[in-house]
Amino acid sequence: MGMMLDSREERIRARAHALWEADGKPEGRDRAHWEQAAKLVDEEERADARARAHPEDAEREGEPRDPIGVTLAAMKKP
Repeated sequence: MGMMLDSREERIRARAHALWEADGKPEGRDRAHWEQAAKLVDEEERADARARAHPEDAEREGEPRDPIGVTLAAMKKP
């Protein structure tokens, strides 16, 4: 678990640094960039977990979905 946490923390650190640079390297915004980066990494991890759990959905990633996550094209198939 420790290695996984280190990897996650490194991903957050790298993303926060990129956000900081893209924001013009302002002083005093480190906490905001870290929190934003953590949210982005969380979203990526959830998307990766969904893709592993349902690889067939990865092919239809760009299709519109209803609120429960079913692709609209799948609902139209006979």
